[in-house]
Amino acid sequence: METKSRYEVIAELEDKKRKLIFERESFPDKVRQENREIRDIEREVADKKEELVELEANIEGRKETINELIKSVDDSLARLAELSKSKL
Repeated sequence: METKSRYEVIAELEDKKRKLIFERESFPDKVRQENREIRDIEREVADKKEELVELEANIEGRKETINELIKSVDDSLARLAELSKSKL
């Protein structure tokens, strides 16, 4: 069994005390950090909600645009089919 000198025991206890004091003093920083993280998450949620509102507002217009593009492609395909028939 290893025995420690009185000075080693005192040094270990002082080191433990320093660590405990540091931990105690760092609590306000930890609270600020957690609050900052919560604010960041709340901002992200608010941004996502705003993006969703914009998406919902633009859906009908986008559907119409896509339908027009589909119709245009169909018309082009029909014209190409007619050209193919006329060349034969």
